[in-house]
Amino acid sequence: MKTKIISTAVCSFVSLVLAGEPAAPGKPATREEEQRLQETYSSYCGVDSDYAHAGEAAVEGWRDWKWGLRIHWGLYCLFDGSESWIITSHLNDKEWQKNYYASYQRFNPTAFNADTWMQVMQRAGMKYFSFTSKHHEGFCMWPTLTLQRGFRKKTDGTYAEVTNHYSIAETPFKRDIVGELIKAGRAHGLGVSLYYSHIDWHDWDFGWDNRNFWYDGTFTKKSDDPQRWAAFIQKERDQITELLTQYGPIDTLCLDIGWPKEAQQDAYGVAKLARGLQPNIMLRNRGIDAYGDYETPEGTIPEDPNKIKRPWQVIYPCGSGFSYKQNDKYKPQEWVLESLIDIVAKGGNFQIGFGPDPDGKWPQEMIDRVSYVGDWLKVNSECIFATRPYLRYHEGDSLRFTRTKDKKYVYVVCLKWPGETLKTALVKAREGSAIRMLGLDQDLKWHKDGGTLVIEMPKNLEDAAMRPCKQAYAFKVESEPWE
Repeated sequence: MKTKIISTAVCSFVSLVLAGEPAAPGKPATREEEQRLQETYSSYCGVDSDYAHAGEAAVEGWRDWKWGLRIHWGLYCLFDGSESWIITSHLNDKEWQKNYYASYQRFNPTAFNADTWMQVMQRAGMKYFSFTSKHHEGFCMWPTLTLQRGFRKKTDGTYAEVTNHYSIAETPFKRDIVGELIKAGRAHGLGVSLYYSHIDWHDWDFGWDNRNFWYDGTFTKKSDDPQRWAAFIQKERDQITELLTQYGPIDTLCLDIGWPKEAQQDAYGVAKLARGLQPNIMLRNRGIDAYGDYETPEGTIPEDPNKIKRPWQVIYPCGSGFSYKQNDKYKPQEWVLESLIDIVAKGGNFQIGFGPDPDGKWPQEMIDRVSYVGDWLKVNSECIFATRPYLRYHEGDSLRFTRTKDKKYVYVVCLKWPGETLKTALVKAREGSAIRMLGLDQDLKWHKDGGTLVIEMPKNLEDAAMRPCKQAYAFKVESEPWE
């Protein structure tokens, strides 16, 4: 199949800036900050000398958020599968794939309301969210001006090139979902993260991947067809430019997957482009290595957080996958809360993953689980948000620790009711200080037994109904100085 290569870009940087709100002013890390960041996070090392990560204030502000929602929503919600990965189960069925890629013609989520989504997150006590602007199959949830190329077989057996934007603008719904979510997120005071996949299984120019609809049995490398690769890379650059110039400040850009090794420098160029457009944006490291600001352990909670050498957040689906499935089985609400506490004690953030249904509504199971965490946070938020890890994150199976940034207070979180006393050999209370359980308006009796701190539980709390929360009890201890 031969055809003349043309650029996929139909928009320019200048027109994009004029069309939308300009990116927020700001500066990346100063030279001194970058040096400190690389000393703190060894995975930051290895970038070009003229590159700087997000500034320290942006990094620390992101670390303060702790708890958020990871939203996967796109055409795949119509197919009851795991995001666009469902395509990989049908690689030998071109008719199924054609039906999938054409499903944008019936995507019409009339119940979608961005403000309602934000209210669900606020009820959960969340500080930020991530949304899939484009997953691996290439469908854009904003009205991109870029074009995708494919081919249509004519009656004479030859092929004609066809192009479309392959975006929400070509659906019956037509509304800019990305734009509405960003606007609502800002109005509700939530941090905004856009997910964007480097790959595109519906674009003929991305011939390297055998999951591409147009794959012809040959991995088309950059060196095999440089014009074709140049067109694909330019399209990504144009799409990133759209996202980072048309919607105002974006807190994080969550890049996914990567390109083959010979195109690695082009991927680094995308990171530099994003940094130039929004200097303090936090970039996920996938596909851009040391140029990223944070990483995301997926579907697992690290056992040893000291092995992670940059800021991190766990992304974990609450169901069998990140996107919507009918009759899916969800993890218990108690697991969600305990995971949040464990991850924060280890120094990470936690985004729990759910997907809305094809109409744009959340499953009740999702609302129940995140609201349960929200109820707990109404009592215990100060031991979670804007905290940092203590000397160790745990003691035994039941105790988790966080601390204030100034190291004055340590929070001891007991995942189950401690009984008559709570004992810890790790925390040293300052003599004469008060210890309180969060949500309880009284000082608790305490003493030292050798090197062990012993906190006595009030008798009336033997009755579970009298306790300030149903699970995970937090105690605020004024600590002796420590390094």
